[in-house]
Amino acid sequence: MRAMLLAAGLGTRLRPLTDELPKPLLPVANRPQIHYVLDLLARAGVREVVVNLHHLGGRVRAALGDSYGGALHISYSPEPELLGTGGGLKKVERFFADEPFILANADALTDADLRAAVRRHIEAGAAATMLLADWDPSGRYSKIEVGADGMVRRIGGVGGGGGLSPAVFTGIHILSPEIFRRLPTGAPSCIVRDGYLPMLAAGERIAGHRVTGYWRDIGTLAAYLDANAEVLRGALPGALRVSADGDPLPRRFPGARFSPPALVGPGCTIEAGSVIGPAVVLGEGCRVGAGSRLEEVVALPGARFGPGETARRVVRSPAVSVLA
Repeated sequence: MRAMLLAAGLGTRLRPLTDELPKPLLPVANRPQIHYVLDLLARAGVREVVVNLHHLGGRVRAALGDSYGGALHISYSPEPELLGTGGGLKKVERFFADEPFILANADALTDADLRAAVRRHIEAGAAATMLLADWDPSGRYSKIEVGADGMVRRIGGVGGGGGLSPAVFTGIHILSPEIFRRLPTGAPSCIVRDGYLPMLAAGERIAGHRVTGYWRDIGTLAAYLDANAEVLRGALPGALRVSADGDPLPRRFPGARFSPPALVGPGCTIEAGSVIGPAVVLGEGCRVGAGSRLEEVVALPGARFGPGETARRVVRSPAVSVLA
């Protein structure tokens, strides 16, 4: 099976962090976000993936190379001008064979069973399947409405039918090749506006598949901070490369006190009297001055905290520090 990851976006809601680091490489528990999605694809049996690139695309390509974990071959589709979710997919149409494939946002943080989603797609005879999470009434998301048969009937208020259940789209699709006839060639397009809405109007089948486990949208700085804390606490079993609770931090830094979960990368310095945690991630080479107190903090590699500093709900890099 093949897949595409959408990694070309500007990450505007995560600025200023994404001014210096592309969103797919922002670390969650000291691993780039995109690694979690690649793991998800590999577990589903995907062997070839194409990644579109625009904002700081060279950084993404340099970080990933041409393979991942010995299981995935990676190719790239540069976009000098952003083509959108539909245009980016249409550009790589020749990459896909005549069988269903996966399209996912490069920051889709979830433990969804993609094999089950593909089975659902095939059994439903759908042209497209949208992976859906429980409805969030906060107003942050466009509403996807599903009938009793699990088929999508309305997207963002467009469509018809009664007795529908609301849901949130997770940014992961299972698609059949017929989607390509809906997308214009050589022009920016949106897969929802230019693909799904005309398909609904024409009576084509779009299935919904519920994600019953963990899913987190990392669209804001607050959500990014929360995602780190959730992964530290075990939201994605097996995702941590080292334990956030079992790592012998007190032995590594005997003058500091730790309140788990906390994760400290290699080459860090934590001076005496510091209190670290809960929900703290320090990337490689971070430095924490004496007597500092950190709680709900994500520090990118090389970040610094001065002596006696108190930081709570902060994301910090060597260049910027933002309150989340």
